[in-house]
Amino acid sequence: MTRSKILLIAAAISPVLAGVAQAAGDLVTKRSSRPFDETLTRLEAAAKEGGLVVFARLDHAAAAKAAGLQMPPETVVVVGNPKAGTPQMLAHPTVGIDLPLKMLVWQNQAGEVYVSYNNAAFLKTMLSRHGFDASSEKIAAGTTAIETKLESIADAAVK
Repeated sequence: MTRSKILLIAAAISPVLAGVAQAAGDLVTKRSSRPFDETLTRLEAAAKEGGLVVFARLDHAAAAKAAGLQMPPETVVVVGNPKAGTPQMLAHPTVGIDLPLKMLVWQNQAGEVYVSYNNAAFLKTMLSRHGFDASSEKIAAGTTAIETKLESIADAAVK
Protein backbone atom coordinates (compact mmCIF):
# COMPACT_ATOMS: atom_id res chain seq x y z
CA MET A 1 0.00 0.00 0.00
CA THR A 2 1.41 3.38 -0.96
CA ARG A 3 2.01 6.14 1.55
CA SER A 4 -0.63 8.36 -0.07
CA LYS A 5 -3.23 5.58 0.19
CA ILE A 6 -2.42 5.14 3.88
CA LEU A 7 -2.74 8.91 4.45
CA LEU A 8 -6.03 8.90 2.55
CA ILE A 9 -7.43 6.09 4.69
CA ALA A 10 -6.29 7.84 7.87
CA ALA A 11 -7.89 11.10 6.74
CA ALA A 12 -11.12 9.33 5.86
CA ILE A 13 -11.58 7.39 9.08
CA SER A 14 -10.19 9.85 11.64
CA PRO A 15 -13.38 11.96 11.90
CA VAL A 16 -15.42 8.81 12.49
CA LEU A 17 -13.06 7.50 15.14
CA ALA A 18 -12.69 10.91 16.76
CA GLY A 19 -16.45 11.16 17.16
CA VAL A 20 -16.59 7.80 18.91
CA ALA A 21 -13.56 8.36 21.13
CA GLN A 22 -14.50 11.89 22.15
CA ALA A 23 -18.18 11.34 22.88
CA ALA A 24 -17.69 11.91 26.63
CA GLY A 25 -16.39 15.48 26.29
CA ASP A 26 -12.81 14.56 27.03
CA LEU A 27 -11.35 16.65 24.22
CA VAL A 28 -9.84 20.06 24.98
CA THR A 29 -9.98 22.59 22.15
CA LYS A 30 -8.40 26.05 22.21
CA ARG A 31 -8.84 28.74 19.59
CA SER A 32 -5.65 30.20 18.17
CA SER A 33 -5.05 33.89 17.65
CA ARG A 34 -2.54 32.98 14.93
CA PRO A 35 -2.71 31.60 11.39
CA PHE A 36 -2.59 27.82 10.87
CA ASP A 37 1.07 27.50 9.83
CA GLU A 38 2.29 29.70 12.67
CA THR A 39 0.17 27.81 15.21
CA LEU A 40 1.57 24.49 13.96
CA THR A 41 5.16 25.75 14.08
CA ARG A 42 4.69 27.19 17.57
CA LEU A 43 3.08 23.96 18.81
CA GLU A 44 6.00 21.84 17.61
CA ALA A 45 8.53 24.29 19.11
CA ALA A 46 6.69 24.34 22.45
CA ALA A 47 6.54 20.53 22.51
CA LYS A 48 10.29 20.31 21.96
CA GLU A 49 10.96 23.03 24.54
CA GLY A 50 8.77 21.07 26.95
CA GLY A 51 11.00 18.02 26.61
CA LEU A 52 8.84 16.03 24.19
CA VAL A 53 9.94 14.40 20.97
CA VAL A 54 7.96 15.33 17.85
CA PHE A 55 7.74 11.96 16.11
CA ALA A 56 5.58 12.85 13.11
CA ARG A 57 3.15 15.16 11.38
CA LEU A 58 0.07 13.65 9.77
CA ASP A 59 -1.26 16.13 7.22
CA HIS A 60 -4.92 15.28 6.60
CA ALA A 61 -5.38 18.10 4.08
CA ALA A 62 -2.46 16.80 1.98
CA ALA A 63 -3.98 13.30 2.03
CA ALA A 64 -7.32 14.72 0.95
CA LYS A 65 -5.64 16.65 -1.87
CA ALA A 66 -3.86 13.47 -3.05
CA ALA A 67 -7.31 11.87 -3.28
CA GLY A 68 -8.68 14.76 -5.31
CA LEU A 69 -10.56 16.26 -2.35
CA GLN A 70 -10.27 19.56 -0.54
CA MET A 71 -10.41 20.39 3.12
CA PRO A 72 -9.06 23.14 5.37
CA PRO A 73 -5.63 22.56 6.92
CA GLU A 74 -5.62 19.85 9.59
CA THR A 75 -2.47 18.27 10.96
CA VAL A 76 -1.94 15.75 13.75
CA VAL A 77 1.34 16.23 15.61
CA VAL A 78 2.54 13.03 17.27
CA VAL A 79 4.50 13.81 20.44
CA GLY A 80 5.87 11.84 23.34
CA ASN A 81 8.61 11.06 25.79
CA PRO A 82 10.32 7.70 25.14
CA LYS A 83 11.63 7.58 28.73
CA ALA A 84 8.04 7.70 29.99
CA GLY A 85 6.32 5.74 27.22
CA THR A 86 8.72 2.84 26.82
CA PRO A 87 8.19 1.41 30.34
CA GLN A 88 4.43 1.62 29.76
CA MET A 89 4.78 -0.29 26.48
CA LEU A 90 6.97 -2.89 28.16
CA ALA A 91 4.37 -3.39 30.89
CA HIS A 92 1.39 -3.40 28.51
CA PRO A 93 2.51 -3.69 24.86
CA THR A 94 -0.93 -2.88 23.43
CA VAL A 95 -0.66 0.70 24.74
CA GLY A 96 1.56 1.25 21.71
CA ILE A 97 -1.62 1.64 19.64
CA ASP A 98 -2.44 4.79 21.65
CA LEU A 99 1.04 6.13 22.34
CA PRO A 100 2.73 8.42 21.48
CA LEU A 101 0.26 11.19 22.25
CA LYS A 102 -1.35 13.33 19.59
CA MET A 103 -2.25 16.99 19.29
CA LEU A 104 -4.36 18.34 16.44
CA VAL A 105 -4.00 21.73 14.76
CA TRP A 106 -7.00 22.41 12.55
CA GLN A 107 -8.80 25.15 10.71
CA ASN A 108 -12.56 25.29 10.22
CA GLN A 109 -14.40 26.41 7.08
CA ALA A 110 -14.52 30.00 8.42
CA GLY A 111 -10.72 30.12 8.69
CA GLU A 112 -10.57 29.93 12.50
CA VAL A 113 -7.62 27.90 13.81
CA TYR A 114 -7.73 25.57 16.80
CA VAL A 115 -5.55 23.18 18.79
CA SER A 116 -7.14 20.06 20.30
CA TYR A 117 -5.80 17.39 22.65
CA ASN A 118 -7.13 14.71 25.01
CA ASN A 119 -7.66 15.52 28.69
CA ALA A 120 -6.62 13.49 31.75
CA ALA A 121 -9.95 11.63 31.94
CA PHE A 122 -9.47 10.34 28.40
CA LEU A 123 -5.86 9.39 29.12
CA LYS A 124 -6.91 7.41 32.21
CA THR A 125 -9.57 5.57 30.20
CA MET A 126 -7.09 4.91 27.43
CA LEU A 127 -4.56 3.44 29.86
CA SER A 128 -7.17 1.32 31.63
CA ARG A 129 -8.20 -0.37 28.38
CA HIS A 130 -4.64 -1.69 28.15
CA GLY A 131 -4.61 -3.13 31.67
CA PHE A 132 -3.35 -0.23 33.76
CA ASP A 133 -5.15 0.41 37.06
CA ALA A 134 -6.96 3.68 36.32
CA SER A 135 -7.89 4.04 39.99
CA SER A 136 -4.28 4.21 41.13
CA GLU A 137 -2.95 7.51 42.43
CA LYS A 138 0.14 7.12 40.25
CA ILE A 139 -1.97 6.92 37.07
CA ALA A 140 -4.12 9.85 38.20
CA ALA A 141 -1.06 11.99 38.93
CA GLY A 142 0.63 10.97 35.69
CA THR A 143 -2.35 11.70 33.45
CA THR A 144 -2.94 15.04 35.16
CA ALA A 145 0.73 15.94 34.62
CA ILE A 146 0.43 14.98 30.94
CA GLU A 147 -2.70 17.10 30.51
CA THR A 148 -0.92 20.04 32.17
CA LYS A 149 2.02 19.67 29.77
CA LEU A 150 -0.28 19.43 26.72
CA GLU A 151 -2.18 22.49 27.96
CA SER A 152 1.02 24.53 28.27
CA ILE A 153 2.09 23.45 24.76
CA ALA A 154 -1.32 24.37 23.33
CA ASP A 155 -1.29 27.72 25.15
CA ALA A 156 2.13 28.55 23.73
CA ALA A 157 0.88 27.71 20.24
CA VAL A 158 -2.35 29.69 20.32
CA LYS A 159 -1.39 32.90 22.18
